[in-house]
Amino acid sequence: MPGMMENLSTLNSFLRTIIAIVVIGGVSAASYFGYTTFNAKEIEAAAKSRELADAQQATEITALNQEVEKLETSVALLKVRRRVARLTAIDQKKDEATGKLRSLVEFVELNDEGNPLETPRQFEIPGDEVYVDGWLVKFDDQYVESADLERGTSLLLFKRLFGNDQKPDDGYPLDQHGAAPKAYARGGKMSDFEKGIFDDFWSIANDKAKAEEKGIRAIHGLAGYIKVQPGQKYTVELGSTGDVSVIPAEAENE
Repeated sequence: MPGMMENLSTLNSFLRTIIAIVVIGGVSAASYFGYTTFNAKEIEAAAKSRELADAQQATEITALNQEVEKLETSVALLKVRRRVARLTAIDQKKDEATGKLRSLVEFVELNDEGNPLETPRQFEIPGDEVYVDGWLVKFDDQYVESADLERGTSLLLFKRLFGNDQKPDDGYPLDQHGAAPKAYARGGKMSDFEKGIFDDFWSIANDKAKAEEKGIRAIHGLAGYIKVQPGQKYTVELGSTGDVSVIPAEAENE
């Protein structure tokens, strides 16, 4: 009998515990239901606020990614360079009459693969500093970045060669008046867009509205030069954004 009483007491205690748990659970559920019902508007507003914050964050991340892509494109474009001509210093000698140097050089325009677009021409230049004079057209970055068909890269039309002991007007002409710039002619024919620019070059250069209408950022003459050494080859490079360089050519690429 004492053992049965102990068992009943234990069972009674267990049942009371179960009942207490059920009651507490019910009260908690009722309290949660009452809280959510009473504060439904606040909870809904908080949820919407979180949704808006998440959406705004997603928009900001997208904008940042686009900005990063744009910067990467700009950096890549700065690295894009095309060999547009080669200058070779064939010989150099001193003029007995004047005591000044004269340089025999060879000039040839190149295509995108670095192959000649014409038969190389030779010129005897007064001096040892050779100037490559030309007309440069630089387009707005938006056209360069989008690889626009006609405005996706700068244009350079070679005009003449001259030396440091020579007046520019006495230099050797490189272009043929009215002919297409060899590096930009498509199928041997200048596009109407390019022709319109080069035919009206100085008028556009002096009229900001005309230049902007054609998407031109800058249009002007340019003379890159280098002090040549006999036997050395030099490459004239044009960047997509309009910078021009005259640098020693790498022998393995020639």
